[in-house]
Amino acid sequence: MEQDKRTRYKGICPECGRELWICKSIFMEMGINQGAGRCLQCKTFLSIQFNEEKQEMELTKFEGGSSNESIGGDLQ
Repeated sequence: MEQDKRTRYKGICPECGRELWICKSIFMEMGINQGAGRCLQCKTFLSIQFNEEKQEMELTKFEGGSSNESIGGDLQ
């Protein structure tokens, strides 16, 4: 299997502080600056937006997005 060579951007989970490295979503590549996923550590459901100026991902907790909810999709 060929290694994924897409650029990854740093993001910090606002809930637990874990550093995550995230690729742009297909929507982000098309100009729609929105993504979603879960923190690998605390499983908080996150909204993801790319900050062009800082070249980083800005992560915010979705309202009601806690580790106890069954919304699918880990960031991996």
